[in-house]
Amino acid sequence: TLTVSGAMTVRSSGFCAPNNSTIAGVGTVVNQGTLDLKNSNVSASTALDNQGTLVLNGTIAMNGPLTTAPGTIVRLQGDGTTGFATLTSAASLTNNGTIELTSITSAYGATLAVTGAGTLTNAAGATITSLVGAGGTRTLDAQLNNLGTVTMLQPLTLSHASAAHSNSGTIDATGADVTINQSGTSPSFTNSGTLTIGAGRTGTVSGGAFTNISTGVLNGGGALLLSNATSSIQSSGFTLGSLNVSGGTASFAANLSTGVQALSFTSTTINGPG
Repeated sequence: TLTVSGAMTVRSSGFCAPNNSTIAGVGTVVNQGTLDLKNSNVSASTALDNQGTLVLNGTIAMNGPLTTAPGTIVRLQGDGTTGFATLTSAASLTNNGTIELTSITSAYGATLAVTGAGTLTNAAGATITSLVGAGGTRTLDAQLNNLGTVTMLQPLTLSHASAAHSNSGTIDATGADVTINQSGTSPSFTNSGTLTIGAGRTGTVSGGAFTNISTGVLNGGGALLLSNATSSIQSSGFTLGSLNVSGGTASFAANLSTGVQALSFTSTTINGPG
């Protein structure tokens, strides 16, 4: 156990690597260099202020507040010593820099989780990227409020019970698939920004409500698959390669044409006025 009562600073050229440790106390850990946490816990009374590169491996319980600055990196990176990287934040988390989900040496998973009704906010100008690394799953288990950019280079799953997700920034699935699994009480995903699905890629929304409001843009040459969802497409900015709706209901405010994208409806209730 490392007990911090004041401010403990990892300097810009410094390196600190707690392993199987607990960081406790009422102080603040300020990381200006590289802080490498493996299978470690940060207590509820301890703050972590990341101003450099934070590397997370194994099981990381972030019970205290984690703050990030523009230009910083939080990297979830599983390797052969743990086989995975999972960060669980007990409170809402705002990313002002870069979050990377990746792996090295083999196909290990990376998961960022925010418990309960907490929200993962990706601020304007900030990025969350699912990197190919050495392969493996990439998961956001959180209610997502994206004002910045979320980029898929490795398939990414967004999954959190009873979440109200929102995107007013950019979700870029040009390089890999994105899957949104919705469950629990009144789950929803609302897009007022841009959702791009690249050619040969698939964006899947399963269950819950999917709303693309009038300012929302759905584009790219890929496929949007809505499965057992209550969907409402309120904008005319809809230029995907294909729309496939299976079950649920689909409402359209503007006209759709098979001259623009392929359309497929199975066991679906279709509503207008489009």
